[in-house]
Amino acid sequence: MKSKEKLVITRLYRVISLFALLVVGTLSASAADMYVETLPVPMSKASGEIQKALATHHFKVVMHIDILKRIEAKQSILHIQNLNPEKFQDVQAMVFCNPVLFSDLLSANWHSAAVCPLNLTIYGKGNQTTIAYPERAAFTNGTAASKVGAKIDHLVIAALRSIPGAASK
Repeated sequence: MKSKEKLVITRLYRVISLFALLVVGTLSASAADMYVETLPVPMSKASGEIQKALATHHFKVVMHIDILKRIEAKQSILHIQNLNPEKFQDVQAMVFCNPVLFSDLLSANWHSAAVCPLNLTIYGKGNQTTIAYPERAAFTNGTAASKVGAKIDHLVIAALRSIPGAASK
């Protein structure tokens, strides 16, 4: 294998690993702990609206990864069987944070700070975009940080509901 191919595979592996870490934490919660919002707009418009809504609610997007495009670009090397059976046109991950809430988690129960950074996944198909946010209270319930986890969820969900076209206002 050429060194350039190794570098590409290494970088892609790192991106997929980061995404997997975010997803693995999410999978330990139940489906009931997932806030889902569907917007009647294509991904190209929804992505900017999501970032704007998060910023309005004092969250900073620190990473925006176009997961599906990155994996599809390397499909000739990866050979993933049954990639994208739902036929999404785009799947993206947004990683975001609020330093004050992170500090609150550290103060309440430092182990609970592991729920940060926050993330959500955006799925685009046609003129519809679906946002999935794993609620942090699922991870902080039963700890001294449960109120902080609930506050984080309240603020993130309020941001997502504020997006024009959000159904669950």
